[in-house]
Amino acid sequence: MIHLSVGSLDARIAPLAGGSLASFSAAGQEMLRPFSATGHASDEQNPMAMACHPLLPFSGRIAWGRFTFEGRVVTLPPDPIALPHAIHGLGWRHPWTVARSGPSDALLVFRHPGGDWPWAFDAEQHFTLDETSLTIALSIANRSDARMPAGLGLHPFFPGRHAARLTAALPFIWEMTPDLLPLRRIETPAAIDFIRGREIAPLALDHCFSGNDGALRIDWADRPQALRITRPGATHTIIYTPRDHDFFCVEPSTHVPDAFNSGETPAVTGLRVLEPGEETHLSCRFEVVWR
Repeated sequence: MIHLSVGSLDARIAPLAGGSLASFSAAGQEMLRPFSATGHASDEQNPMAMACHPLLPFSGRIAWGRFTFEGRVVTLPPDPIALPHAIHGLGWRHPWTVARSGPSDALLVFRHPGGDWPWAFDAEQHFTLDETSLTIALSIANRSDARMPAGLGLHPFFPGRHAARLTAALPFIWEMTPDLLPLRRIETPAAIDFIRGREIAPLALDHCFSGNDGALRIDWADRPQALRITRPGATHTIIYTPRDHDFFCVEPSTHVPDAFNSGETPAVTGLRVLEPGEETHLSCRFEVVWR
């Protein structure tokens, strides 16, 4: 693993595990759910065991792994965690190459030549640590000779859902099917409005919220640190709060799940179309706030 350290902040990165962030801590306190080895040789290559992994060229599900774009029918293999659908793209299921690393930053690259996802692309992740924050900058560039639909996201896991409180302006929520595909966007009901802050523990969510590309804040009742999360351009947020685990996820995304099959306009879904040679970006800053 790659180790970054600045002042009281530390981060570890696992390039072989889908270019994942393995841990991020402040003064010894884990700010994201850390990777924890169980003794198996494959642990350090398992993105599901990590603190955060990248989502590209799409985040969330694609229904049945199938969509049509500009006359081209694309069929993707179903992912074991979302059968019968595809989920979260390719980056997290492949090793990344370390292009550069130093005490406070690292650059990882992933190149896709084509295949089930028929467009070639290059992706980069730039991890930067300073005395107050960790920033993950994610980008994807279309290297094919045809237009490519694309989106970006990050999948952080946060610890201590029993003591956590999320504050965010999330004006819209998507009603979901039983297998977690979006149906339609509605105003967020008052019962799950996070604008004044809401405890995570009682919630059972696996939903996409829309309309916020500003700051979110996570506070924990049992620690002096909070996290302020900024992610300009990521107007969609997946919130996952499994009641049988002591973690939760607040995932920034540039588009809604299954945007490739949506009847809504790109202005609503956030789906980008990249011309040959064009790229798009997502930057997310995890800032430690001392209360």
